[in-house]
Amino acid sequence: MPLSADSSPRIDPVDVLVVSARSQCVPTVREVLSRWPVQVRVRWTSDPIDALRLALAEPPSVAIVDARLDRAGGRALIGQLARWRAELEVFAFEEPAAGAPPSGPSTWHWRELPMVLRWWAKRHLPGQEGTRPPEHMQ
Repeated sequence: MPLSADSSPRIDPVDVLVVSARSQCVPTVREVLSRWPVQVRVRWTSDPIDALRLALAEPPSVAIVDARLDRAGGRALIGQLARWRAELEVFAFEEPAAGAPPSGPSTWHWRELPMVLRWWAKRHLPGQEGTRPPEHMQ
């Protein structure tokens, strides 16, 4: 029996929480997400305390956090979000430092943001499964 439009699986909207001192990454996030086959909402704040309030009020599907936030620290926020909801994937981003060794596998550079979002979508959105993670996450 063929499936009707009404019997297709319901895909919940994806809610992305972006926590960064500057809003410059938000257009990149929106551009990558515009290609996803689901409804997406992007919420941005520069304040870690506001980020926790937003996450508690309406849990995000994924969080993107500037690892170098000043107030309360990005690392502290990442830890709080991860403890609060174990299934929430929180990606930490920072600018690459000139001459510094590569960051650990849990921190990404902002230029990798589109790749990380595409990888997340391939793991979580229908019809996108079966892809390998970026090399430094294996």
